[in-house]
Amino acid sequence: MPVKLAAAPVNSPNVAPVCGIRPYIFAAALVKKGAAWYNTGMKLIMFCDYGLDDAAATNDMLRHAEGYDGVDLVAVGGNVPPEVALANGAKLLAALGCDLSFVRLVDTTAERQPYEFLKDIHGDDGMGDLFAKAPSPVPVVRYSDWLKEEREQFDLLSLGPMTLVQPLLERDTPRRFVFMGGNISEIPNFHGYEFNHALDRAAFSACVKAPHVAITMDTCRNPLLNIQEKALEGNSLAVRLVNRSREMTFRSGEKGCYVWDDMAVKYLRHPEWFTVKEETDRDGNRLTVAEYVLGQTYPQILEK
Repeated sequence: MPVKLAAAPVNSPNVAPVCGIRPYIFAAALVKKGAAWYNTGMKLIMFCDYGLDDAAATNDMLRHAEGYDGVDLVAVGGNVPPEVALANGAKLLAALGCDLSFVRLVDTTAERQPYEFLKDIHGDDGMGDLFAKAPSPVPVVRYSDWLKEEREQFDLLSLGPMTLVQPLLERDTPRRFVFMGGNISEIPNFHGYEFNHALDRAAFSACVKAPHVAITMDTCRNPLLNIQEKALEGNSLAVRLVNRSREMTFRSGEKGCYVWDDMAVKYLRHPEWFTVKEETDRDGNRLTVAEYVLGQTYPQILEK
């Protein structure tokens, strides 16, 4: 049954329902039963505008996709043009070295959508210049065909502009909808807004009427999550992606380094690390905003 894009019901000023169930109930179920039990029979859909933080988030999610029957990675424009996002998704998957038998890549290059090409932030190839070009090691599906598919319950992660998320939400209802985007009180990073919000404000406003949890700039700009001061030790793919993100901040001149999109994955996997509260952004959108409260630094939680 399609979700009605109307304001989500709120029964408490501090804890908002997510798809009719409060976030702390999701957290309790995950902690008590485990992710494999909780996600059995579920699909996961990730919209990624493949820059460095999307790569870090995808690596994190696919290495901890316990229980999911399938993962669809929808490569959209945003940090990079859509054709670059598709190529970056393919070469990232080729480099992962983990089981991808349950993964598909969705090609959105035929769809109208906004994008930039943020080479100062994400490198000349848009994803840190870390990977060689490679064909996709997983099936590739056209977005127009993919959108028509019949779906039962699924979890939804949006890590880029929400232009192409909106048609999905108009058609299908996710169990959980978590996105990285939006801003309440932090200094905005793109034309007075958070980047993903700025690229399609109308789609953002439509999508956030559905029950959700938002990983905003406020969520991510926590001093514990700032990795700019010191490089991480190690040589895992996760460490290499994060260290490259850090290195790029010295090229772009950014103050602080936060792996924005991976915090959305952390919320999906570990909602017990967060609290949520209702906020209103400058456009009047009501957002259910996550606040990170675990008390550990990003290097400490990177591969948890």
